[in-house]
Amino acid sequence: MTAVHYKGAAPAITDLLGGTIQVMFTTVASAASLVKAGQLRALAVTSAERDPAFPDLPTVADGGVPGYAAESWYGIFAPAKTPPDVIALLNRTIAKDVKSPNFNTLAANEGLIMVGGTPEQFGSYVAGEEARWRKVIQDANIKID
Repeated sequence: MTAVHYKGAAPAITDLLGGTIQVMFTTVASAASLVKAGQLRALAVTSAERDPAFPDLPTVADGGVPGYAAESWYGIFAPAKTPPDVIALLNRTIAKDVKSPNFNTLAANEGLIMVGGTPEQFGSYVAGEEARWRKVIQDANIKID
């Protein structure tokens, strides 16, 4: 495959629908409505687990690439010198909000899986992701042009 770089999912999806490109990697959130409407055909999810929004859609690993997982994730960050009591308040408030029925409906419709935790757990996750992708980049000898 030839990589074609876009400045966002919308122009890439436009070209996919128009036949300019034949396949793309994107988030469930950006493609879900078009898949459900029958305008796009989803082939697989890149996450380690199947997505609840599309439980019958296989993972890339299910399709024959064992161990494959490339997931998009979102997190909330604050400036490094934010006081610990403010961080704790933000964490409690956000944890409460993401459990609300409206938020869960939105998340499910967008194919998002909510995972909460402490700021320390999130910091460990971010550090792990950085290390994992740094190794992929080094092993594949990927360079910036």
